[in-house]
Amino acid sequence: MYYVAVDDNGVSGPRIGCGDSLVATTTAPVTYRDQVGPSINALLANKSRDVGLSGLINALYQSSLTYLGGELNGSTITIWLSGQFMLGGVCDIPRVKGQLEYTAMAASGATSAQVYVNGRPIDEVLSLK
Repeated sequence: MYYVAVDDNGVSGPRIGCGDSLVATTTAPVTYRDQVGPSINALLANKSRDVGLSGLINALYQSSLTYLGGELNGSTITIWLSGQFMLGGVCDIPRVKGQLEYTAMAASGATSAQVYVNGRPIDEVLSLK
């Protein structure tokens, strides 16, 4: 699962908006046929802002989202969610998007991800326009 290192500026992982980084974390070993569903469900189930004492944050902690399914097509993983985002400000937009996309890619082995929320692309859902 991926969490956010605030103001890390890409030092600890892929750089995302507002000068943050995405950082991969590990969990206890669990084997599933479908790694994407359990990974996204575990990410969405975490209702704590802080990830232990790691200094990482979970920008999704206030959101009420449900994983509906996923599909790997070539090197792209597509996931479908339902529910609502609850964000703490504009910097949470790239944070939640990055957490979802990178967690889905890591779980599936894909190199790109598409996320749909309530049938709409995540960029449209999170757009400030």
